[in-house]
Amino acid sequence: MTRSIIIWLLLAIAVVGGGRIAGAYVLSGSSWPSGAIVMHLQLGSSGTLADGSPSWNSAVEGRLAIWNDFLSRASFRVVRESSAPVADHNGYNNVIWGDTIYGTPFGASTLAVTRSWSFGSTRTDSDVIFNRAFSWNAYSGRLSRNAVDIRRVALHEFGHVLGMLHPDDYGQFVNAIMNATISDLDVLTGDDIAGAQALYGGAPTPTVTAPGVPTGLTVASFGSSVSLSWRAPSSGGAPSAYVIEAGATTGAANLANFNTGSTSTSYAASGVGNGVYYVRVRAINSAGISPASNEAVLIVGNGCVGPPGAPGSLVGSSSGSTVTLGWSPAAGAPTTYIVEAGSAPGLSNLANSDLGSAVPSLVAPNVGRGTYYVRVRGKNTCGVGAPSNEVIVIVR
Repeated sequence: MTRSIIIWLLLAIAVVGGGRIAGAYVLSGSSWPSGAIVMHLQLGSSGTLADGSPSWNSAVEGRLAIWNDFLSRASFRVVRESSAPVADHNGYNNVIWGDTIYGTPFGASTLAVTRSWSFGSTRTDSDVIFNRAFSWNAYSGRLSRNAVDIRRVALHEFGHVLGMLHPDDYGQFVNAIMNATISDLDVLTGDDIAGAQALYGGAPTPTVTAPGVPTGLTVASFGSSVSLSWRAPSSGGAPSAYVIEAGATTGAANLANFNTGSTSTSYAASGVGNGVYYVRVRAINSAGISPASNEAVLIVGNGCVGPPGAPGSLVGSSSGSTVTLGWSPAAGAPTTYIVEAGSAPGLSNLANSDLGSAVPSLVAPNVGRGTYYVRVRGKNTCGVGAPSNEVIVIVR
């Protein structure tokens, strides 16, 4: 009897037991016999996770199905909500939470452990233990600072169940979910698939490239219901789904980061809380995830935390009695702009007009002759913001 323990750390670690290098992927030297590899999912309920999964078991079950797509002589089978006994080397492949590794403490940075037994070159028992000390969720795309994504950790650990090791621990520097270090990667790569097929056979995998960037993202809200729409990428591989990110500030994804699970180029949701959401969309497939689309500002309900910032780069000109103004949008999601004009710097005695529009430009006909000192301010339901730079417009 031989035993190996495979541990995935936040930092690279040494693997217990020797590996057999085949190309870039690394194999442990043992594999399962042909047929079903029965996994007993015993992680329990969670409430709805960020990706919409109703439970921890549901979130990780899909990772087993991803590996199955590329296997021939053996495949994973699932016992949902299993009541199988939990113990080391008991003949059941348990998938569980743990405070220890059957009594041995986790390392401070250890996310999960796959503990495997084999008889000669034949695997007989593999348990996956997720470290309960970490905060967990289920999501796609970039790693969150707030929680570890159980889906990509499970995808990695199930590769260990199959008999694969960390290629980077053996000097094989490739893009792979089986690398020892967790990253933004959350899909299998060609190297991962080649390693699994070296063990279990399977049809050659067509070359897939990551999708290009989605474009034309627009957002709308009505009460607490929101809708998003965008255009599919015009380059790269075909998307298998899209990832929607939303943050409290531009570029952030702290409010939402989830896979739609669909190739539809629109998304709708209800019951969304009041606030300002900075939203982006990414395309994803088995080869990777695209850069972000344009960012759109979604306002739900009152939707502000303060007045807008000052508009920038105000310019003005006149042609006859027609005045044209343009400026860069104010931060803080203004719902309209106010144009002020005075007979001297800082005054608004000649005009103080709410445009009723968030468009950062104005064409005003039939303006009387004179010299106008002009500024623009953003406005939302929280108030009126600071003024832009002041320009002088002369109408003759």
